[in-house]
Amino acid sequence: MTINSIERKWVSLRKGDIGFTLEDNCIVASRAWIEIKKDCPKEYADIIRQAYQKGYINVVATVPKSDPTLMWDILKQ
Repeated sequence: MTINSIERKWVSLRKGDIGFTLEDNCIVASRAWIEIKKDCPKEYADIIRQAYQKGYINVVATVPKSDPTLMWDILKQ
């Protein structure tokens, strides 16, 4: 059996990973988040919040490895 390795052009970052947050002199921002719209029924929003708090839902950002803000050398370690 032959296994071929494919080099991906992107990387998935999760909350807590180096490079997940973007920073400049004034602001620190996450690359991804969960948005619950105002018109979402309250019961659904409550379930989503509870699932997120318990770790059933995660925030993940997919970014290109060539992103200049991504410290790929650090992430590979």
